[in-house]
Amino acid sequence: MSAHRPEILAVTYHYLAGTVFPGPGVHPFGPERFRAQVELLARSCRFLRLEDLEAETLPPLGGASRYVLLTFDDGLAEQFEAAVPVLSAMGIPAAFFPCTATLGTGKILHAHRIHALRSAMPDAELLPLFLDLAGRFQFEESAAAILRGSGAAAPYPYDSAEARALKSLFNYDLPLRERETLSEAAFEEVYGAEAPWAERLYMGPAALRKLAEAGFLGTHTHAHRPLSRLDPGGIRSEIAESLDILEKTTGRRPSAVSYPYGNALSVSPEVFRIAAECGLKTGFTTERAMGRADTPRRAFPRYDAEDLPLGRRQVVDL
Repeated sequence: MSAHRPEILAVTYHYLAGTVFPGPGVHPFGPERFRAQVELLARSCRFLRLEDLEAETLPPLGGASRYVLLTFDDGLAEQFEAAVPVLSAMGIPAAFFPCTATLGTGKILHAHRIHALRSAMPDAELLPLFLDLAGRFQFEESAAAILRGSGAAAPYPYDSAEARALKSLFNYDLPLRERETLSEAAFEEVYGAEAPWAERLYMGPAALRKLAEAGFLGTHTHAHRPLSRLDPGGIRSEIAESLDILEKTTGRRPSAVSYPYGNALSVSPEVFRIAAECGLKTGFTTERAMGRADTPRRAFPRYDAEDLPLGRRQVVDL
């Protein structure tokens, strides 16, 4: 690591407790392991705020070995409940990226329906359920995709090959509008009405306002769709609608985005360009790499917390 080009380690967390849908479809990091990992990072790193990354120059590194920015995707209530008290007690900033399709709608995001369903039933039973529903709705394209299997190679490094194929099918291969209908119907068959589950799963307006007041709020777009698979108007709508809703909810308009899925199957130069046109200064992918001061801010890489010490697949040393 060059002293003149210090590394910027962006880290992403998703589920911390995983208590709403416990089971094999959810991989919680765990509140105690989270606290221990943050304490470990604090020994050698200088924590950044979103505004630090957006500034022309970074703050002095001091005696730290690198910069670090903690990020949290999806707007899960357990993030606010488990992470914010730890961060507040230690005086550590962070960035939280909620989707807005869940605010006041009683709806669960497609990705989280899949997590919930995979926690409730074996994968071998999930495909027949979706195939049956595709037949009921006369979704011929979805039925053909399910029978054909996934052609995408989505990077899910913590899953088995079978689980990767299934998640790739549900997240990338099914037509977007059809997949929403199918996962909503499947969830209702297994769990019943979504609204009580959504209320438990996601942050509400009060939590979002507190994060916005602290300067910790970005957007994860509106409905958590793979942006590069949308046309330019669809990309713009996903970003702009989320910014409008968050501004109306919190009184502040975010200037940072965490791209849903964030990998090469879901981001592109066009996505980065439209993000800039929507007024966003920083955008985070899930490319596993270190950033630096000259890294393009709207294509900023992140490691998963599991890639760090105390993670299940450590590839980063501190």
